Amino acid sequence: MDAESKDFLLKNIPGLTEPDLERLSPDIKFRKVSSGDILIESDEISKKVFFIKSGIVRIYCLSDNGVDKTILFHTKKSFVGNYDGIIFSRPSKYCYQAIGKTELFELTYDSIYKNAQKSITLNNLRGNMFLAMMGIFLKQIEDYVLLNPEERYQKHMEENPSVMKKIPSKYLASLLGITPVSLSRIKKRIFRGN
Repeated sequence: MDAESKDFLLKNIPGLTEPDLERLSPDIKFRKVSSGDILIESDEISKKVFFIKSGIVRIYCLSDNGVDKTILFHTKKSFVGNYDGIIFSRPSKYCYQAIGKTELFELTYDSIYKNAQKSITLNNLRGNMFLAMMGIFLKQIEDYVLLNPEERYQKHMEENPSVMKKIPSKYLASLLGITPVSLSRIKKRIFRGN
């Protein structure tokens, strides 16, 4: 791993120490993927863990009629991985797809777990990684339950305006649980209100 990658990881993963990074280094792969590339397929048993340097990863599932439903988006400086594979060794219910050009660091949960047995700081980081991934998922569920689509859209725009501009409307509408036409109406209402 080059010095720039090491520097990025040390600066952007809270609690990661140089000795811990040296332990993990042989197992970390830096990847540049294109928009639309699938990182994890549904029905794949995967223990891959990604830390996003730039870009967006969309998590979605396919319904029986072939329509995909966006569950959530992970953005730069966040961990993403297949919860089913990591925790239960079961096939993924979801597809993990790059949106736009995406750069990420990939390793396996097994590597993290093995090295966490040798380092208390890495063990703490392993726990924090899970908490961060689950926190994003739970926040999305909470927003879906407590907010209407327009409120969810506004919240996303306030929290991540630059990311929202990069996400195709059909994926954003799917995330909000509405049609692209309804999303267009929401955008028009908000634009007129400003």
